Amino acid sequence: MIGTLFAQEYRATRKNLFTGVGIALLVAVGSFAVAALRVPVVGDLGLALGFVTTAAITPAVLGMLVENYWRTMYGREGYFTMTIPVRGRTLFTVKVLYAIVAAFVALVVTGIGLLGGIVAFSLSQGRAPGQTLTDIATGVQPWMVWFVVAALVLQIAFLVIVGAALMSIGAEARFNHLGFGAPVLGGILFYVVAQIVTFAAILLIPVGIVFTGPEAGRLVPQSMLADFIDALGAPAGTATPHVLGLGFVITSILIAALMAWRGGRSVERHTSLR
Repeated sequence: MIGTLFAQEYRATRKNLFTGVGIALLVAVGSFAVAALRVPVVGDLGLALGFVTTAAITPAVLGMLVENYWRTMYGREGYFTMTIPVRGRTLFTVKVLYAIVAAFVALVVTGIGLLGGIVAFSLSQGRAPGQTLTDIATGVQPWMVWFVVAALVLQIAFLVIVGAALMSIGAEARFNHLGFGAPVLGGILFYVVAQIVTFAAILLIPVGIVFTGPEAGRLVPQSMLADFIDALGAPAGTATPHVLGLGFVITSILIAALMAWRGGRSVERHTSLR
């Protein structure tokens, strides 16, 4: 049944997703081509437009998935969805997993598009693309690449899980008179609380990664509290933290797990269609 529901999610969203991403890619490719051919005046504008359009692909996909989740769960198609003979937790899980997969694919497409933008920029400057890519690779340490990729993956999964849970909680009977305003208000409140928790975790949980000096990239049993205290007592701009606290990874996983449980419970026990 899970495979069937997953396939249905794909069939229900593929048209909008392919159309939106396809248009964005056409705009990006055309813009990068103008830059690579060094067309006077519009070349630089084309390069900027290409990068902006490419960077917007993943957020646009997430936006379309948000609309699909709300419409099929609590909008005009919600009555049909709730007649499917599966548990509410199963519906929530399938939609979240599908959204995560779609967002990851969009992220890969974005990465390829940005790589194409770098090639276009190199050609616009009269340089060999291979040399430009080599220079970039030389200036970036491998651990930084893996750290950024892992952070993006964690952030996207976190956003999808929390976003779906907030929409489901906001659609409960006690909140649904506010319409989509309920999850929006809930998202604002959640953001404030999550920022406080994240900041505290970075400062207090003794897990960090060194990002300066010869030991850069090494995990250490240390938070950012010591660096933060030193920065408070030093003149502005003179204290440079050398450890990035990774406590936010732990709290993000715990919060995501809690919100996944709460979201599934909300769909299963508190769904209220107007």
